[in-house]
Amino acid sequence: MDKKVLNKIIKKLNMKKNDILETIDRELQNEIDDIKSENITGDIVDTANTAYDLLVNSKLSEKEQEKLGEIRDALKRVEENVYGRCVACGNNIEEKRLLAIPEAKKCIVCKATEEKRIY
Repeated sequence: MDKKVLNKIIKKLNMKKNDILETIDRELQNEIDDIKSENITGDIVDTANTAYDLLVNSKLSEKEQEKLGEIRDALKRVEENVYGRCVACGNNIEEKRLLAIPEAKKCIVCKATEEKRIY
């Protein structure tokens, strides 16, 4: 892979990583602020609503953390000089795909096969 393209992809991965970390930090701070502002004498409905909101936020954070893990894995593959190779078949992943989805770890054929099995 061309060094210029690889550097562009690394920059994209780092930007995505920073965006996710900022979002997670913001969500955690909102949760902390919500808990601090809760009135201890609130009724059961307020408590249930707060618990539900925390559950929804934790699920969003799980999804964001999953994406963060994918990005970190991609950066690790760059360090190991195996970035751009499909982890399933070993073939090169198209540059166009990597520019669109820099954390991709499978070529389009293997990813499509995987998705057909899921659905």
